[in-house]
Amino acid sequence: MKKLKIVFAGTPKFAESFLSALIESKHDVVSVFTQPSKRSGRGLKFTHSPVRNTAEKNNIDIRQPEKITIKETDALSEIKPDLVIVVAYGLMLTKEFMLVPKFGCINVHPSLLPRWRGAAPIQRSIEAGDKLSGVTIMQMTEGLDKGDIIYQEPVDIKDNDSSSIMHNKFITTGIDSLKITLESILENNFMLHPQDDNLATYAKKITKSEAKIDWNNSAEKIHKKIMAFNIWPVAETLLSGERIRIHESEFKKLDVDGIPGNIKSIENKCIEVFTKNGLLLIKKLQKNNSTILDAEDFIRSVDLKGKNFE
Repeated sequence: MKKLKIVFAGTPKFAESFLSALIESKHDVVSVFTQPSKRSGRGLKFTHSPVRNTAEKNNIDIRQPEKITIKETDALSEIKPDLVIVVAYGLMLTKEFMLVPKFGCINVHPSLLPRWRGAAPIQRSIEAGDKLSGVTIMQMTEGLDKGDIIYQEPVDIKDNDSSSIMHNKFITTGIDSLKITLESILENNFMLHPQDDNLATYAKKITKSEAKIDWNNSAEKIHKKIMAFNIWPVAETLLSGERIRIHESEFKKLDVDGIPGNIKSIENKCIEVFTKNGLLLIKKLQKNNSTILDAEDFIRSVDLKGKNFE
């Protein structure tokens, strides 16, 4: 049976799902590159990445460099892999490193490249109101997500899809796409399609400062931000001076708008809030450092009379 000797590079839970699928496949994952473990918590114990934890459980060689240097390139040369698969690794690979594997390095990217190159394609596509995204598997090269496309598979984005929902969609579609790609590489039966740089958009890294809700935006725009940021950093606002994080919402249009931030009603198991254009329906929210509550439970625990969002 034909199979590939694979080195996997990835760090978060999203990447771990791909690693687990590869371990269960016919291919051989011989080594894993993941970001260095970090100290956290009161005891400052090391927190390992999900990718490292899975590699450790499966007795796979683990490497955690601070950055890719000649040392890592030499180590990869000793491993002699057929292919390096990169999924949300977080470190830039050097040209010399990418030249080592027999079939080079491929990357699983959660967007239809060249749209949303960069660090946060899932969040930016939701925030922008895209109706369609997808998985791209590309041959890696120098430059941010500029490599030739090997395979693409579309993924729909529905109005109320959050980042967490889209993560799961991308994992399912991405694993299937990766399996198809690996078979194509094994059979040497694939074509490379150059990206059109003129169509490129960039998914810049999410910052904590972006989480603040501006009620002078439209209800649709605020809703998209909430759903895009619902894993991190989580959209936030003030309720009569108290910090509130909003995890889930919907929106609807109105013929007549009220004062942005004012609460219209607390009916239908949600909190309805006026925006500059339309009504935001808050469905899940959280007081500072408290548990996440459905709007119905929040309404029972907080007196909203005379209060408004700022």
